Amino acid sequence: MTRRRIVLALVLVVALLGSGAYYVIASRPAVLVLTGIVTTDDVVVSPQVGGQIGRLLVKEGDTVVREQLLAVITPDELAADRTYYAQSAEGATSQVKESEAALRYQEQQTRDQIRQAEATLASIEAQRAAAEADLEIARLSFERNQRLVKEQLISVEQFDQARTSYQGAVAKVDSLKKQADAQRAAVALARSTAEQIAMKRHQLEANQRQEAAATAQRTKAEVRLGYTEIRAPIDGIVDVRAVRPGEVVSAGQPIVSLINPDDLWVRVDVEETYIDRVRLGDRLTVRLPSGVERPGVVFFRGADAAFATQRDVSARSATSRRSRCDDWPRSGVARRGLGDARADQGAA
Repeated sequence: MTRRRIVLALVLVVALLGSGAYYVIASRPAVLVLTGIVTTDDVVVSPQVGGQIGRLLVKEGDTVVREQLLAVITPDELAADRTYYAQSAEGATSQVKESEAALRYQEQQTRDQIRQAEATLASIEAQRAAAEADLEIARLSFERNQRLVKEQLISVEQFDQARTSYQGAVAKVDSLKKQADAQRAAVALARSTAEQIAMKRHQLEANQRQEAAATAQRTKAEVRLGYTEIRAPIDGIVDVRAVRPGEVVSAGQPIVSLINPDDLWVRVDVEETYIDRVRLGDRLTVRLPSGVERPGVVFFRGADAAFATQRDVSARSATSRRSRCDDWPRSGVARRGLGDARADQGAA
């Protein structure tokens, strides 16, 4: 009797376990439907200079391409800066050209002056050498006539003529010596103008540095003026437009934010009861709020979430990245935060 009761109890337990297992299996949905949010990393577009928004050319939901003009900051002040520095650069360039011309003229003039002074000195030295030779002849003639006049072999007039010739030769040599000394001073003066050349060369170098500084300022002004045109850094969709035309913004203040339609994913919270049915690499069908369906792949499973989707049931998160295909929506239907997406998975 006892043995029979034990057998009946075991049969009853097995029946209950089988019923429970059947209930659990039967109650699990064949298709797991998960609700999540379409999201992505966004790119915040900000100006590099402050000013008033003159034009805002996009609105939320617009599709933009890389380098497309999004907004324009009123450029009046920066345009005036560019004009000012452009004029300064042109003035500095004119000063450089003037200094170059003055230096070339000074160098040529100095060379000519030195050449002329040296030629004149050489001529005077030649004349002095000839005069000294004439002086020697006149001296010898004078001394000879001096002896002859004492012996009364020549007339006094002949002696006076020889003496006068000798004195004239002495005076001519003395004069040429003084002219040579003066011309040597002229040569030294001409050569001293080389210092003026050095001064003009230094002035030219200073003007060239000023020209380089003015050109750099002009380039900087042109770059800052270019900053007034705010362009899209990526191909994407305008998610948020943070300002309006006419508002004054500062450098770094967000103007618009863009999302990359080629890098969307869906974040869903999965009840712990079903988390074992979602595995990395699983292919899901993502249904967007517009009704468009696209394939996706689970690429991340997170830890326990901080909330549950139903009472007393913990939740875990999973993320599915959509396939990179060109036919994914590039309009507002794919914008982050517009709605959720549904991921359907067949029974495991």
